[in-house]
Amino acid sequence: MNSVAETFSSPRFQRYMLWFGVVVLAAGATALIVAMLGGTSGAPVKNDPGFHPQLPAKSVPLRNSQHALVKTYQQLDPGIRDTVKTFISTVVAREHLDQSWNVVAPSMKAGYTKAQWQKAADLPVVPYPGVDPKHVQYYLDYASTKEILVEVGLAGKPGVSTRPVTFQLGLEPANKHHWLVDYWMPRWTPPVPSGG
Repeated sequence: MNSVAETFSSPRFQRYMLWFGVVVLAAGATALIVAMLGGTSGAPVKNDPGFHPQLPAKSVPLRNSQHALVKTYQQLDPGIRDTVKTFISTVVAREHLDQSWNVVAPSMKAGYTKAQWQKAADLPVVPYPGVDPKHVQYYLDYASTKEILVEVGLAGKPGVSTRPVTFQLGLEPANKHHWLVDYWMPRWTPPVPSGG
């Protein structure tokens, strides 16, 4: 029994155990790296037939119908502003849903037919019932030929207890002269803790 204890406590045995541990650790690390990166057969990867690589379309600043560079919400063409107002007064307010179908992008209404959209209680648009469409505040974040992003400040009609909320509304071009709403989410920032 004494010889076993002496062997374990000898500096030579402890050095061997240290080297054995380093080798096991290195082997494990190597195995982990190989497993994470995966091996390849060395054969080049081939693209699917019909694949043609393309760079994304270049986004350029948006110009309105008077050819002015759009920098404010009021500079957007009236048709775009009407789309935004229709979206808010219909699908956001949950009123006259039949009028919202033509201003919502296909990505937002995917899975719905027009008839289902008009009767749905669980639309993929955050509602704001009781919105006062006459007192909405708009601020243009940016406008390009590929996307428009607008900050929308909503408040309830007199007598409605809903608190004011700011939303972000995104639009995508359906064609050269028509834009559709494809994004609508509340813009929320966490409250700053008060010192004390």
